[in-house]
Amino acid sequence: MRVAIIGCGWVGTRLSLYLKERNHHVIVTTTSSEKISSLKNNASEVHLLDFSIPQNFDFLNEIDVAIFSMPISRNHWFEGFKNLNQTFPKTILFSSTGIYPTENQIFTENDTENLREDILASENLVKEKYPQTTILRFGGLMGDNRSLQNIFKNKSPENPQKKANYIHYEDILAIVEQILHSDKKGRIYNLVAPEHPTIAEILNLEIQKPNKENIKKNQRIISSESLIQDFNYTFIHPNPKYF
Repeated sequence: MRVAIIGCGWVGTRLSLYLKERNHHVIVTTTSSEKISSLKNNASEVHLLDFSIPQNFDFLNEIDVAIFSMPISRNHWFEGFKNLNQTFPKTILFSSTGIYPTENQIFTENDTENLREDILASENLVKEKYPQTTILRFGGLMGDNRSLQNIFKNKSPENPQKKANYIHYEDILAIVEQILHSDKKGRIYNLVAPEHPTIAEILNLEIQKPNKENIKKNQRIISSESLIQDFNYTFIHPNPKYF
């Protein structure tokens, strides 16, 4: 399968190597010439692509799957993306659960009120051009050196009673591979580990007198139940406490 990862960042770098090792022909793009050398170890082809300047998209001809991984909350790529006229049998967009309001409730893909406008604009732009796009909304990205233990190594969390909505990158890779081989198209899925300990529980912090009001305010949970049901998926890393 010929797979293009357009915008090869932290997740894309790991995904490209994962797919290449499974005998896919992986084409990746980057906006930085400095990254080309290192990306050549992870992909079959590496191309410079900056949507903010005129581009030749011929290298994207005859692609089976295009994975769009541009910065989801920025719009500098919008105009250039509109000039992308290639057709792709399957498309995937990497988005973010940051699209949901910071309210005290369980959010699913069916929640469409008060979504964050910049992220929603990116999703809509891609879906308008490629209606078959499957949108994957990632929780906080974790794995390798990305951990709460490292983030809070020299500081304390402001909201230790906040529920965790994180995803280990190894689950992202496995889920993307399932989607590559699935006939499901045009869906939206939240990718968040199904268990939601508090930040304090992950860091083993002792909260002597939990503030009941703070506990009530920090119960925002992003549900991945739709993904679990549609793909019968079992998370490799279900609990952020053990990432």
